[in-house]
Amino acid sequence: MKRIVISLLLFLLAAPSLSLAAEGRDTAQQIDAFMNEALAKYHIPGASLAVVHRGETVYQKSWGTMSDGSAVTEDTTFLIGSVSKPLTALAMMMLAEEGKLKLDEPIETYIPWFTYQTDSGKSITVRHLLEQTSGIGAYEGMKVTDREDRDREKGIAHAAAELSGVKLSRTPGEAYEYNSANYLLLGAIVEAVSGQPFSAFMDTRVFSPLGMNRTTADYESAASKGFVPGYRSWFGKPVKGDGLYDPSGAPYGYMSSSSRDLAKFIKFMLYGGELISEQGLKQLRTPPESNRRYGLGWHFPRSGERYPYHTGATPEYKSELFFIPEQELGAVLLMNKYHELEAVAYLSIMEGIRSIMKGEKPHLAEMNASTQWMTLGVVILFAAVSVLGIIRLQRKTAINKPLWVCAGALSVIIAAALIPLFTYSMGISWRTVGLFLPDVAFLVLCLIGVLAVHGLATFLFLAVKRKR
Repeated sequence: MKRIVISLLLFLLAAPSLSLAAEGRDTAQQIDAFMNEALAKYHIPGASLAVVHRGETVYQKSWGTMSDGSAVTEDTTFLIGSVSKPLTALAMMMLAEEGKLKLDEPIETYIPWFTYQTDSGKSITVRHLLEQTSGIGAYEGMKVTDREDRDREKGIAHAAAELSGVKLSRTPGEAYEYNSANYLLLGAIVEAVSGQPFSAFMDTRVFSPLGMNRTTADYESAASKGFVPGYRSWFGKPVKGDGLYDPSGAPYGYMSSSSRDLAKFIKFMLYGGELISEQGLKQLRTPPESNRRYGLGWHFPRSGERYPYHTGATPEYKSELFFIPEQELGAVLLMNKYHELEAVAYLSIMEGIRSIMKGEKPHLAEMNASTQWMTLGVVILFAAVSVLGIIRLQRKTAINKPLWVCAGALSVIIAAALIPLFTYSMGISWRTVGLFLPDVAFLVLCLIGVLAVHGLATFLFLAVKRKR
């Protein structure tokens, strides 16, 4: 009888742990099934996911391969895009707590060689850069970001110098406008006040203390840890890229890391550590004013739970990271394929992970290449109309010359104006279109070619007929 009682007591003590273990296995199975569905649906060659809960990495798994054929693991190197920004923000908070800079001090205090034109008497402060409220327009920022033609040692300073003299589109502090150039300037400030290259500061002062041994902020270090080109998306399908890396881009989007390392960063943001004080950590995690959605290096949802998160993208890589302090929950997802028109679909993957962790059913957004197919249809239609028009012009003996001259001139004018109209309507540079929407850019160029050839061919045939 005594043995039966002891056995029963042991079972009752063990039951909660067994239940939690079973619940954990069920959650892991749900994430497995969900991720397999997502990666297949979105044609993503390789990915790595880590989920942190209550101080532990409760889920860690990788899928697929990199462009060199190597299997993806929790230590595989991915470019993390704008997930670099929260790490840069952490560096700024460290320097602020060390008294080397002040967040509300004008940036010319630290980089006096950087100038800007403004109609107001207000200066850009370090905080404005952190909160994306500097007044530097996004279009101006695109001119100096995502560039390969930078010096690998002095790229940050060179890119910032190229931006110098920019005319502000808004009064500093007036409004939020997401712009990677803000974090480029923060990188220049880190170098100025620390006396070190940005990559060296991040490695010795941030990455190493956090045990992020696979994380880098320069090309050579990334390559030594296995960085390879990712994939661009053409009509939804992965096509190996050329490995674009901006030597000046680490502060805003070209750090490289692994899911294991970024899980360590999540734990630091949840629980803190020796790098900054509790007050400093609180500032980084504090949501902005109610009418804004960007704090000190972090996005915050506009409605519902106000937790820090950040997405990131380069032309060939996609990343997302979030953490919810109240729930002691966080996750990071890294993928080696990207296209701007697929961004919303990719966001649904992490939203699905959050749903699973809450015990809710996940959903994946639909992803289609309708924009690309419609643009292709327009190109084919214009090409067919052009060919038929030229054939008709060639066969006609009597023609309305002014009408055909106008048609040819209109084709040439539209061909010349198409790229400026396209970029103006989208608010981005043509170079950015080529990087983040490569198939759309190619089709637009094809359309320009069709229109230009039609216009020139029309003038040629008219000239020939006139001689006859």
